[in-house]
Amino acid sequence: MQDAPTSGPRGVPGFLAAYAHRGFRLLWAGAFLSSVGTWIQDVALSWLIHSRMGDPFYLGLRSFAQEVPLLAFMLLGGAVADRVDRRLILLSSQWFQMAMALLLGALYLTGHLGIVAIVLVAFATGLMQSQSAPTYQAVITSLVPRESIANAVALNSLQFNLSRAIGPVVAGLLLAHAGAGWCFAANALSFVGVILALRTIEFPLPVEGPRESLRESLLAGLRHVRDTPRLRSATLFALAASFLAFPLITYLPVIAGDVLKTGASGYSLLLTSVGIGAIAGAVGTAHRGHAAGRGRLMLIAFAAFGFVTVGAALSRWQWLSMVLLVGSGFALTTAFSTLNSLVQEMAPDALRGRVLSIFGLAFRGGGPVGSLVAGGLVRTAGAPAVMAAYSAVLLCLASFLLLRGGELRRL
Repeated sequence: MQDAPTSGPRGVPGFLAAYAHRGFRLLWAGAFLSSVGTWIQDVALSWLIHSRMGDPFYLGLRSFAQEVPLLAFMLLGGAVADRVDRRLILLSSQWFQMAMALLLGALYLTGHLGIVAIVLVAFATGLMQSQSAPTYQAVITSLVPRESIANAVALNSLQFNLSRAIGPVVAGLLLAHAGAGWCFAANALSFVGVILALRTIEFPLPVEGPRESLRESLLAGLRHVRDTPRLRSATLFALAASFLAFPLITYLPVIAGDVLKTGASGYSLLLTSVGIGAIAGAVGTAHRGHAAGRGRLMLIAFAAFGFVTVGAALSRWQWLSMVLLVGSGFALTTAFSTLNSLVQEMAPDALRGRVLSIFGLAFRGGGPVGSLVAGGLVRTAGAPAVMAAYSAVLLCLASFLLLRGGELRRL
């Protein structure tokens, strides 16, 4: 049953329209707390890998280990999300990830937290997320009417990027004054909010579709994306863009530690700068809603990200890197939030979980592969040169598609 728009607060500003729905508000708040904890833990792990293990390849390896299960199982996860109790899927995922955070903390306190343990925990977490990620995407937009989907997607991006601005600052303080163990404890505690939200929300009833096997269900989703030119173009572009854009976050510890020489606090400030820009980008996307010309705007934003990030990667001053990374965060969030909302709107209700799992496979699958490839290149060419090259290629690709036209520009 869909929450009635009148169940939320009165007089909500237009760019917060999705908050008028109680289920969306609860899930947004729980996901925000969980995302803050995730960023706290990610910063701690990335800094431990860089400062204690010294090989930049391990940063890419950890990212790849967490995301590779998505490459293998996210399509299956999307098909299951259209058939199985979504509340059970999401609750199981949160409890499991809480257990993994506690395990990391215990290994750290006992002196057994090495790269093998980090990679295994990352893989196990990614395996669980291969099921929960498409389920969450399907749920978050099912809690609002179709005309509010673009706004809900933008506000979901806002919670993620608010957490990216806050989490690294908290992580930097904990690393400096309490140690990495407290970062793992904070992440474990952060799952309480989303677990409570999931137990409280009244989930919409699933859309009844034809009876079919899991294999037939999966193939139906693949055929729909293949045979829908705009969905196909958006999915392929998401794969290329994530391959080129997301490794920047993976290798920020190397830039902060080896190039800028600003240590863990400098690294957390670089991440926070990206987050601040991303917040502004998410708010702007929420304001625009269903404005015309979003495909063209998306390509301009990707090109802008490439241009600004080349400068950020080559900068040798902390303050300049931070200013440019604010621009990077703004452009990237504008681009991906817009692309995500367009795909959400094009996905039919009966195929939503499957369509979003295919898009999510491209969106989340490109980043770890790009990070792993970049890891080998960083060893010889250095992080600034590799990140600048990646960003320049994305600038050229987005500019080409913008000038050439085609399905993406017409969205």
